[in-house]
Amino acid sequence: MENFWKKITNFVDVFLSFCIKWRYLIALIVFVFCVIFQIHGSSIAEYNNLFDNSLEYNKESIIKGKSRTIRGDEWAVSTPYFMSQKYNGFNKESNMMSLDGQDMIIGSNSPVLDITVVSKPFSWGFILLGNDYGLSWYWCLKVILFILMSFEFCMVITKGHKKISLFGSLLIAFAPSIQWWFGIIDIFLFGMALFLVAYYFFIVKKKWQKNILTILFPFVAMAFVLPLYPALQIPLGFFYFVMLIAVLIRDKRAIRFSKIDVLRIMIAVGGFFAIFAYFVVTSWEGISAMLNTSYPGRRVLLGGDSNMKELFTDLTTFALPYKDITYSNSSEASTFIQFAPVLLMLYPTIYRKMKKDQNILVGNILVGCIAFVAIYMFVGFPELIAKLTMFSMVNRVHLTYGFIATIFTIWGISMIWKKQLFTKKQIFIVLAIYCLLYICFVGNNELTYFGWKYYLVVIAGLVGSVFLMLMNFKKTFLTVMTIVVFAAGFTVNPIARGIKPLTGHPLEKEMNRIAQEDPEAYWLAIDNNFLASIGIANGARVLNAVNYYPDFGKWKAIDPEGEKDDIYNRYAHINVALTEGETTLEPGVWDDAIVVNLSCGDLDKWNVKYLATAKALTACKDDFESIYTDTEGSYLIYKRIERGV
Repeated sequence: MENFWKKITNFVDVFLSFCIKWRYLIALIVFVFCVIFQIHGSSIAEYNNLFDNSLEYNKESIIKGKSRTIRGDEWAVSTPYFMSQKYNGFNKESNMMSLDGQDMIIGSNSPVLDITVVSKPFSWGFILLGNDYGLSWYWCLKVILFILMSFEFCMVITKGHKKISLFGSLLIAFAPSIQWWFGIIDIFLFGMALFLVAYYFFIVKKKWQKNILTILFPFVAMAFVLPLYPALQIPLGFFYFVMLIAVLIRDKRAIRFSKIDVLRIMIAVGGFFAIFAYFVVTSWEGISAMLNTSYPGRRVLLGGDSNMKELFTDLTTFALPYKDITYSNSSEASTFIQFAPVLLMLYPTIYRKMKKDQNILVGNILVGCIAFVAIYMFVGFPELIAKLTMFSMVNRVHLTYGFIATIFTIWGISMIWKKQLFTKKQIFIVLAIYCLLYICFVGNNELTYFGWKYYLVVIAGLVGSVFLMLMNFKKTFLTVMTIVVFAAGFTVNPIARGIKPLTGHPLEKEMNRIAQEDPEAYWLAIDNNFLASIGIANGARVLNAVNYYPDFGKWKAIDPEGEKDDIYNRYAHINVALTEGETTLEPGVWDDAIVVNLSCGDLDKWNVKYLATAKALTACKDDFESIYTDTEGSYLIYKRIERGV
């Protein structure tokens, strides 16, 4: 039996070494395979639930897992935006969802044919291969590239520890928070890529390598900037910068820098500012409108409102793909998988025993970053400091903390596994304190979620995992935690195929047919916002599809004095109902929603020709005729009656 397990272990070691050595070729093969078969992780199968026979349709589109309603920002906003660009000619400005036009770079960083597209490799598939393969390109390239960049990033942080870096790449790429917030991972990914480009610029020796990195820098830097999500870009930008300084100081003996490199840096930085200036100038109207919205643009955040439980990995995060929660939603409740609180308690010992090791500088910087972010989370900044540091725009600081804590965990593992740093007494004392703190700060919600029996099991699992890590049971820890990571993160998004949920239903085909015959006509989705998303994904110009910033041409037409500006001057999901009375605008249930009760007379002001609705019209029915009824889901399309003069 012992020989059997030894053979298994040797096989795994050889296999992992093979995967690491040939990682880029393997990644390319997997990517091509997935795109050919149109594999993706989108939750667009949620659209199947709008129609009869949804289970049958789901079987066609879902290979494994299930679509997630909570991922609405992806399947109901971003994906339809991406697909709408096919019908907009991939132009920068789109009237697919507005009268005045929306800047599509600002609008979900959609595929646009201009110089910025070089910095958006995930969107190339939509432009080159169409929507069917483009969605697969987008998802598969993002996941694969994220794993690769995470591995290379961990290799630098751990100073070349391959197995821990491989584990770290999975810990980062399949962290529950990353998967539940998949739409914003570009910032994590391209931040790591920018860090690597800058780091290796100073390390590599050959001129051609430096020249390639010089060319790459402006486009990778723009890729980090283009998502326009300051809530993450600001704190992560600071983090990557100080980490770059730390590793360069640590590896100063490996630095290769000459006078010509000054010119290369000037070219790289100048190239970035040239592209950035072009983007700002050509998109200024949209950027200005977004910055001046009531939500989210004008918010001034000072921090200090976090809960102590955010310092820990919430154990509910492991079960979220399988069991819903009632006191929050899965995205908000998800966390990174990290052991930073334990390592922080042990850090004085780590520092004392490794203070002569250059790697301790990286640890010091990581601890400093965690402390800085924690001060913002729990104490807050004065308004002046918040504005000077731009943290006044940071509203999801727990994601930044979780990511830094994960990097600290990976670094900590690589350091403590070099040799046994702690006594058993220290380990048991720290485990006891950690367990007590965890139960005090996180336990209430988890107890409600799991119940007593399962709660005790997961607590035991948490403590056991930390014990394995600190006691240097390397293979057991890596095996157990890899299984946990895959169970918690890999199953969040479905393994799906094709775009039929958005294009294959009879209603969707009919909307596409009408839109192709009458491409300039404007539509409204009545009493059902998802019809707006379906519309733009199939080429219809639907005025109440999501607006990333206000379409003042639309709003000023019905509110010429701007009396309701505070209601519609925002990123907005727009719910429209028709009324025989006067038009009214009201705030929605959420900050990003608007309710419009639109009078029949004001339909002319928006030049609406078609209506898509889930029920027969009761208001304005004399102005429209039914031209289509979907027998599957009883959806109707109405066309405006053209009356003679």
